Amino acid sequence: MDEETTLEPEVQGKAHYEGILVARPKVIEGLAAPFQRGEEKPIIVTLSVSTFDVEQIANILPSTGADFLMVDFHMDDATVENVYRIREIVDYPVCLVGLVEPATNKADVIADAGLDVIYNIPFTPAIIHRITRNLPGIIKDTQKNWGKGAWNVSPDMIRQAAKTAGGAPWERQRIGVWSPKGGVGKTFLATELSVALSSIGGRSCAVVDANMNGGHVKLRLGFDEYGRQRSIVNAANIFRLEGGPGNPDAIKKALSEEMFIKVGGQGNLRMLAGVDSMIEAQHDALATEAGYQFAQDMMEHLRRHFEFVVVDLGSSTNVGVHRGVLIKLDTVLIVAEPGLTSINDSRTGANLLEQIGIPRENIKLVVNKWLPDVGLSIKAASANANLSVAGLIPFDASGNVTRAENEGVSYVAKHASSMRNPPHTRQTLDGLVEVASRFYPPIGFAWKQRKGSTRKSGFFGGILKNG
Repeated sequence: MDEETTLEPEVQGKAHYEGILVARPKVIEGLAAPFQRGEEKPIIVTLSVSTFDVEQIANILPSTGADFLMVDFHMDDATVENVYRIREIVDYPVCLVGLVEPATNKADVIADAGLDVIYNIPFTPAIIHRITRNLPGIIKDTQKNWGKGAWNVSPDMIRQAAKTAGGAPWERQRIGVWSPKGGVGKTFLATELSVALSSIGGRSCAVVDANMNGGHVKLRLGFDEYGRQRSIVNAANIFRLEGGPGNPDAIKKALSEEMFIKVGGQGNLRMLAGVDSMIEAQHDALATEAGYQFAQDMMEHLRRHFEFVVVDLGSSTNVGVHRGVLIKLDTVLIVAEPGLTSINDSRTGANLLEQIGIPRENIKLVVNKWLPDVGLSIKAASANANLSVAGLIPFDASGNVTRAENEGVSYVAKHASSMRNPPHTRQTLDGLVEVASRFYPPIGFAWKQRKGSTRKSGFFGGILKNG
């Protein structure tokens, strides 16, 4: 394990950040000493606690206004679940810092836990230097991104229900969200599906904006200020400069951890931003055959490193990047609106996908902005598209979808943890969860448990059984 595992933005913020250290008695003094007040460092440990008690720490944090919580994971009861439970209780953006001894069984577990940052202990001068240099930026990034992803989506009871249902069959999936026509909600579905899989499901997930018409995933999640340095354009260019498909290491360098944007302060979701315009899509590294080769290698690489990969795609199958992604997908979700014209467009699109080698059984229909009384039944929609239906997402007439978009916040992240949503929002959330549970069944089980539902056939009463 590396000495530090994180995305490390070099961001300047307050003169110093204060926090709490929770560690074993035999090491606590040595860990706290470099960060005592008066040392003129940007990181200050204002309180040291030698016992790990969830309720006690959750009470202390708000009263001190701590910016970070530094936890020695070799303490009794210092589990990942308990640490996240603390953040759920305090419900403010405290940065979670994991401390772990290298080459121990704890090290591997904590490395995949999704904490904001991890440092090895005992502290060496080099590690102290890293903390001093990088932790302020990580804390500021944590605070800035609060609520943009899935910070408090999964209450403890949801995670426990998912754990209980952990035996339900599922497999890694590369999921493409596509439509032959724009404006039907592809980006909305790609974004919210990835948030549901990573937050409610707790699985590692990458959301990739591969729409060469000019994608909006990063705008939807409130990261529009990030430039090309962390985007599919730069990744493809590095891949090309490193030798492309002829060099096995080229894709590893192109898709290093630093290329991804960590979404919303929870560690399971990473975003690869897309092009800002069709002009960027004409870059030599993305155009035609070069883009086709890069996209294929990208999808193979991401499958090895993430349990779920969700890709937002542009409509043209003649674009190299689009085609390269499409032929590597396990499932293509075609998004349509409930009108007959949009449904028939889906049928035409599915036929086109078949022509480039995608089996019909791997193509599913998702009807977005569903209205129950529009005169087109689910059976009729499935028949007209000649596709099985993977989900219905009811139209949210409350305006909460647009509000979340304008705030740069995931709709699921903003509303899934609330029990006071208006009926339209509850129904839209149910629809999104239904789609996510197609790929990871414990999500549906957990969602029903949370709602106190005894229904066994899901929100739609079993009408999606034809899929």
